[in-house]
Amino acid sequence: MSSDPLAARARTNPKGVALVDRGEPHTRLTWAQLDAMAGLWAHRLSSAGIARGDRVAVADAAGARFAAILHACLRIGAVITPLPSRAADGEREKLIAQARPRAVVRHGEVELREAALRAEGDLCLMFTSGTAGEPKPVRQTLANHRASARGCIESVGRHRGDSWLLMLAPHHVGGFAIFMRSVLHGQPVVSLPSFDAHAAIAALDAEKPTLVSVVPSMITRIVEAGGATALGRARAILVGGAPATADQVRDWVRLGLNVCPTYGMTETCSQVATVPPGRALELIGTAGFVHSEATVTIDDGVIAVSGPVVSPSFDGRVLTGDLGHFDDRGALVVTGRRDDVIITGGEKVHPAEVEEVLRGHPAVREVAVAGRPDRVYGQALEALIVGAGATPEEIVAWSRERLPSHKVPRIVRFVERLPRSEGGKLLRREL
Repeated sequence: MSSDPLAARARTNPKGVALVDRGEPHTRLTWAQLDAMAGLWAHRLSSAGIARGDRVAVADAAGARFAAILHACLRIGAVITPLPSRAADGEREKLIAQARPRAVVRHGEVELREAALRAEGDLCLMFTSGTAGEPKPVRQTLANHRASARGCIESVGRHRGDSWLLMLAPHHVGGFAIFMRSVLHGQPVVSLPSFDAHAAIAALDAEKPTLVSVVPSMITRIVEAGGATALGRARAILVGGAPATADQVRDWVRLGLNVCPTYGMTETCSQVATVPPGRALELIGTAGFVHSEATVTIDDGVIAVSGPVVSPSFDGRVLTGDLGHFDDRGALVVTGRRDDVIITGGEKVHPAEVEEVLRGHPAVREVAVAGRPDRVYGQALEALIVGAGATPEEIVAWSRERLPSHKVPRIVRFVERLPRSEGGKLLRREL
């Protein structure tokens, strides 16, 4: 099995389309052209003194240059460390301090660094999204990504002419994984340098990709921009990064969208469970079925994952911190985070359960529930709501009709927005 999948793909299908970069200027590359571009970057990095095992931090948007640097690192045995291209300098430097790369690449320029760490055998160092705390580095290998790519194909199938629309930033595992699936399965990528609903619709209309990976907010924005028909042409829309509600899934299916809710994380090299195409309504409220490259067990109510997709940063098994169970069909149901549990008056409350109920109120567009210090109850439930058309008192009264008393928010506050990551995840640590 080749340790340089791009070179192997360029030999077998040199004239096939590899990448359509929708940045400025638009660029269309064959496998042979991308291979040659990666070769130039491999020479440049090697000439700068980058050796096998050295980490190379790359702050670049998804596109031709990022793909070339990724494969250049793989070719010379360096470890690519994707960084957010639009982060503030201080935030980026924090990540660099953790990764301790030999070089940092920004805007196509290579800056050498001292006091570097080496990690021979890794493909990449990815950072978690840091929704509940500071981002943490996670090592991933080529073997991890091969297994993940096989699991993805198993979950959504493989059709002749499949191609991906990449709207996720490559410093998120969901975006990075698409570059690897592309080369491992010979599926072209249509990439956007950043998410924009109108640019996404234009790419869907022009290139007609069959596979799309999104966070829920992206679907909402595309639909609001008039792109439901264009998005509906994709045969599988993988939804991850943040949970999709049952109402969202129903609405999307009603619009003709072939949504496939998923469950996964950086530690497992992207998704390990997926709702198969065409079964979203049947499996509503679940994350679908676990593919054969991962084994999921429930340890005292907490989801644990083992198998070839699990990062070598762990000892073969990662205890995720997510709460869940399997239903009677074998589908995985994720119910929230163990460390999000709020204890109020001695009762345990999972915020996700309360949020799911509150989303059913017509005035609520988005909601997050947090625990606030309270001298009587220890913690009091506060609901932060994005929406209009109701008062806090009406929300509380509505909640009392649908929730046990200890799960009814004692504080309701309307806000303009909720803190979310670039990938659309709720940043609970900022609530």
